[in-house]
Parts: sequence; C-alpha cells; structure tokens
Amino acid sequence: MSKVENKNNRQVLVRTSEDIKENFTYLDIITRVDNFPVDYFKYTSFNKHVYQLKAHDDTFEMGFVLHFVIELMQKECSTLFHQTFELNDSSRVIKFKSPSFSERNKLIMEIGMELRRKDSLNCLRGWRNELYVVYDTKKSPYLLIERALSGVFGVVTYGIHCNGYLRDPEAGIKFWIPRRSASKATWPLMYDNIVAGGLGYPFGIMETLYKECGEEASFSKEIVQSYSKSVGVVSYFDYGQNILKDKYDSEASFITGEFEYLFDMELPASVIPKPNDEEVDSFGLYTLQETIDLLKTGNFKPNCALITVEFLIRHGYITPENEPNYAKIVNKIHRTLPFPTN
Repeated sequence: MSKVENKNNRQVLVRTSEDIKENFTYLDIITRVDNFPVDYFKYTSFNKHVYQLKAHDDTFEMGFVLHFVIELMQKECSTLFHQTFELNDSSRVIKFKSPSFSERNKLIMEIGMELRRKDSLNCLRGWRNELYVVYDTKKSPYLLIERALSGVFGVVTYGIHCNGYLRDPEAGIKFWIPRRSASKATWPLMYDNIVAGGLGYPFGIMETLYKECGEEASFSKEIVQSYSKSVGVVSYFDYGQNILKDKYDSEASFITGEFEYLFDMELPASVIPKPNDEEVDSFGLYTLQETIDLLKTGNFKPNCALITVEFLIRHGYITPENEPNYAKIVNKIHRTLPFPTN
C-alpha cells in the first residue's frame, strides 16, 4: 500500500515496492468512474448501439441514448415516444420534435412515469421528484428532466462535492468521511465525501451547498459560510465499462457526463458533522493513511473516490514523483464533454 511518511514536518505519500510490483496507479480509481475513451466515435459497437440525442432544430447534441432504451420506449409507451421524438436509425439520431420548452418537459416526464409505472428500468426505482437542467448552446435551459432519468438519456448532470477535514497537531490531516445509508438506492454503505448532492432545479450552487450541508451533516449556514471554500470543478463521464467488449444492452452501459463543483471545508475540532437525514449512516474521522487504504480497496463510492483523489492532487499529496500517470489523471478529471454545459 502507498505509505504515508513524515518528511521535513509534513506528510508525504511514498510509492512502495508493493505499489511498483502490483503496478498500482491512482488512475485505476479514476477509470472505475470514467473509462470512456476520447475517441469513442471510432468504436464499431458504440456507433451501432448508441444514438445521439439532439435538439429539435438540430443545433446541438445533448446526450447518449442506448438502442435498447429506444426499443424499450417504443414497446412500453409507443404513442408517447412518437409524440416526443423523431428517430433516424441510419444516422443513429433521436431528436426532440417540439420547439416548446414546456411541451418537451411534459412529454419527457410522462415517458419517465410510464416506464416507472411498468418497472421497466431499475434506475427509476430511485425516482427523486427532483429536476435536472439540460442546457443549450446559449447556456439557457432546454429541458428539465427527472434526476432518475438522466442516465437513461445520457445527459450532463451537475452537483456539488465538499471534502471536510481538520489538521491534527500530532496525526496530521484527518478526513471526515460519511458512510452512506444501507437504504440508499445507489452505492449503499459505501464511503462518501462529507457532503455531496445534485444541483436540482431551480437551486443554485451555493443554495445546494447550504441545503446539502444541513441535510447530510447538520451544518448551519453560518458554519458553511465560515469554513467552506470554492476550489474548482471536475468533469468526466460516468462510464465504467470496457468499450471494446460492451454490448450496450443494460443500464450498466449508460454514459452520463458529470460536472461537479468542488468545495473544501477545513473544520476546527469543535465542529463535528452529524447525520440529519436517512442518506447518511454515520461519520468517521480518518487519517491520511486510512483514507488512502479505503481508496485503494474500493470502499468509496466511485465518483467520491475521484473527488478525493483530486483533493490529494491539489493539496500536494499525489505528485508526479509518486504517481506515474499524474498528467493523465489531471487531464481525465477535467475532460471536455461533447455537449453544451452551463
């Protein structure tokens, strides 16, 4: 395992002989989330089974829709499907028909509710009654879509992630890491960032941060304002399959672009997070070595592991000296998505 050592009164990560023998790289943690190649359009299976979701006027593409999803919609809600979309199988394009924002929102919601009623997709069992925004090329809302449908239509999603930590005079940096509730629809009992949440319409970034901090960690707005700091953004695709072998015939093959706005929260020892809803099982305070071990053994929710790796890079723990794929990781977690973004 990567070893934490103290050198010149600071903690550093040392690449061990075991790391070298096992060819360990933090890039493996990133590719568990985003294994989608930049040249995806060159792969035969992708071109055969994945359709481009386009605006009604052909001005932009906004998502990836798998062929099996299109077949499912045609089977389960044919009338609604043909009211909503124009399909071109030869060019692998599925296009909205209506120029009306409200009409598109209404129809996409009805399709989702019909698929949910028929229990057609497992992801719809986690229906949130929360809307995500899909943007056009002018950064204006083009579509509002139920959060649980975002993967179905492969649209870009947005969220906030916050890393909470403190500086212990003896043990060095320690991380507040929550464990997700056993009742969570996704990644139950896995480890998370101190606070994270999707940007649901019409809430902004700071509104979402305040809301999620209160709901998940029992932090007041005053605590958030006192200790949180905006530190950047990551962008990636949520796609963990092997594109050479993928048959694109299940929900595991959904391809979803994600933008996460990042915050650091360096807390005093007197401020302790406490669960305030059913999403968090418990909080633990972990040393740097313990956090590294959790990352390497796959105990983090995958995209939260990515966010933690970004923190370790930004704070100088993961460096070009101890990570052979340093530049590749940095590029991969700041990739340009092929759709309009906010």
